[in-house]
Amino acid sequence: MDSWMTDRRVAALPRRETPMSRRYLRILNAWAPTGREYFSDWDVRPNCGHFLGGVHWYGAETVAGVLTFALLSTSPKYDERLGGCSREELVSMAVKGLRYLCFTHDTGPAECVRPAKGLGRPENQGTKWGERGKGFFMESQCGQTVAGMAISALLLGDRVDDETRAMLGAIHRDYAERFGTMSPKHGVYFDTQTEENAWTSFGLASVECLLEKAPDAAKWAETARLWMFRTATAPQDARNRGVFDGGKTVTQLTSNAFTTLPDYMAENHGMVHPSYGACALYFLGNLGLTYGVFGKKVPPHALFNRREIYERLKRITDGAGYLHPVQGMDWPYHVFAHDMFSHAAAALLLDDPDACALEALCLGTLEHRLRGNGGRMNPRELTDLCHDIQDPMIIRECEVTSPAYAYLLHRLYGDGPPPTPMHTLEKKLAGVKVFPHSGFIHQRHPRGMTSVAWRNCVMALPLTREGILTAAPATDSVLASFTIRDRPDSQDLLHVSTDTHADGFAVGFSVLRAQGSVRQDVLFAGLPNGVSLLHESLTAREDVVVENVEQGLLRITNEKFVGMGTQCRGARVLYTPDGSEEFRGFVSADPASDVIRAIEHPAWLNVDDRLGLVFAGSGKTVYHNRHHFKTWWATADDLTLNRIEGPVAVKKDRPISVFRALMAPEVGARETPRLSLVPLACRVGLAAGLIGEGFFAAANFADKAREILFSVPRARLAEIPVYPGTLRVTTASIEYPLALAPGQAVLRYPLMAITISGSVRVVASETGGVLVENTGTTSAAVGTGKKVFARKIKPGAIVRIA
Repeated sequence: MDSWMTDRRVAALPRRETPMSRRYLRILNAWAPTGREYFSDWDVRPNCGHFLGGVHWYGAETVAGVLTFALLSTSPKYDERLGGCSREELVSMAVKGLRYLCFTHDTGPAECVRPAKGLGRPENQGTKWGERGKGFFMESQCGQTVAGMAISALLLGDRVDDETRAMLGAIHRDYAERFGTMSPKHGVYFDTQTEENAWTSFGLASVECLLEKAPDAAKWAETARLWMFRTATAPQDARNRGVFDGGKTVTQLTSNAFTTLPDYMAENHGMVHPSYGACALYFLGNLGLTYGVFGKKVPPHALFNRREIYERLKRITDGAGYLHPVQGMDWPYHVFAHDMFSHAAAALLLDDPDACALEALCLGTLEHRLRGNGGRMNPRELTDLCHDIQDPMIIRECEVTSPAYAYLLHRLYGDGPPPTPMHTLEKKLAGVKVFPHSGFIHQRHPRGMTSVAWRNCVMALPLTREGILTAAPATDSVLASFTIRDRPDSQDLLHVSTDTHADGFAVGFSVLRAQGSVRQDVLFAGLPNGVSLLHESLTAREDVVVENVEQGLLRITNEKFVGMGTQCRGARVLYTPDGSEEFRGFVSADPASDVIRAIEHPAWLNVDDRLGLVFAGSGKTVYHNRHHFKTWWATADDLTLNRIEGPVAVKKDRPISVFRALMAPEVGARETPRLSLVPLACRVGLAAGLIGEGFFAAANFADKAREILFSVPRARLAEIPVYPGTLRVTTASIEYPLALAPGQAVLRYPLMAITISGSVRVVASETGGVLVENTGTTSAAVGTGKKVFARKIKPGAIVRIA
């Protein structure tokens, strides 16, 4: 085995520190006491130990500590006082951890198993890692640990003895024998194979570098490159006959193996999941580390489609540096580190100045967040009490791997091009983009961003510039979730229509839900100033019993991140027409610690002077200040604007619920009551119209074209907005006739606002010309703003006002 291994025993690592590497170094340095606290000797074999209990999935808990301590030991700027241990102690614990992983791997002695008790899940206790016989998903995932061990060994250099080095070589040979001739997997919908192909390429790249003298080294290297390439293949690549890297065509390399949607997003766990799409970038960074420490260049296969993917991801990066979870998030919400390293990889390996800016933004958020944690990735009270969807939260301390890898990436490759100034980047990324294959629309506006999804997880997410630090990405946010007795939920999209403008949009769609027993019709508009308008109706298509309905769910982030000032201060204030109440954010083991407030039909609400809400529905409004979490995603409260509690019997063709809302990010409590949301009536069913902040959104949910007359009582509008087309004003009402195609949604921008006395017809052109005709029998007058025409308009007369 030794004859197969590379002669390199020390990482090809410059001693320099860069401005960015120093920032990451401070994070690692501050974490060192935590790593030391959770390090334990393992006396089954000499000179061994583990981190964080030693029994998490795939050895990830221990390789995190090994890598971090090995890296700190190489830094000329390591601060022993802050780290709480000497450089020699760092090396000693890292070597012990590396040896522990070698002995407890499948290739190690049979009696060398992990401890019978640890901090992770019980099924890993008393077992080996390597996952032999457990199938591709679990076995291949060990590639991350295998490669991390090789990187750590080079960082530790001559401190790695021959016995440990030989065991490390055996682990790599084992990984090569499992995957070195296997074809990459394919999968696009529901569960992408991006992640699996990426981590397998990481493991095989490490095999290629460590076992470079093996007889099959060339074959393993070729296989590694194919896994890299097929990490990010989209259906259109199957028709790309261009020659790639002087060899095979893109078509040949792609074959029929796709992992990425045609719009370059990815979905996993049944939702479009930017975090998993970002795996193409995250593992690009990992490949950069592997080849970098071995003194080699990153193969071009690792870069295939990465730029196209990142162009989409940067557009949906929020004001904290997070990737906007457009269909919700099933992992803990505030995992900054994964997104941060993805930005870092794009910055340094794609040479992207926008990514440099976004990495710095995300790193700044992480720094602020960690400032109050005593160097830990999460506060001690959280890790002592909470469990995420899979593991105890203490295991989340192994997230230190991401800043550790980012630190190493900057040591290897520098800091990249000068970052794009944030004001320039915001201007560049602003606007509206439809992702048709993913099934969502995204708007980046001056006050934050808004997304609406009509596939997989039907939901909307209106965010301030603080991103998910204000409103967390709960699945089912804003749009309806409900339970129908004896009718399990299902989704059948009937139609979707988008009307996109440079800075605003409308989307309308209809979905059959609950085995076809309920029709869900949604009209959603995003205005240029960031305000969102919503009309959502649920209609019974058969006699049903409704158990419950929730509409307008907003999960309000209520974290305490000491370094963030008022952003995450551990409290939120809910303002109502009757006053205000502060709700503290903290975690508790006591379910009775939760605070629940029910509010009957408030005209408006404001969340913490950050989000203004004007809405109407038939249910009650509930604010759930949550402290006890069976599953922890974030310390967050649930605000439900319209809750209907059943059981309620509803006859066929009758409405179950109609909910309308205006959501205004970065609008304070004083301004919220002045926000304007006007629902429009129409004489036909399957249609909706709203006027909000002067804009007109409308939808025809029917399957045939119709001219629909939208109207509002004249008293509701002091000033009458004028849109391209025709409007009629009578003594009783204001009417907007609108021809709409089947399923069509539109957003009309106001040309002007007028005041009228009398009855008139107004005709406006797309170019801004406006004519007013007096259709009454007496004189009429028209005013624009503060200016009122001195001359009356005689009956039958027409005047031009613009």
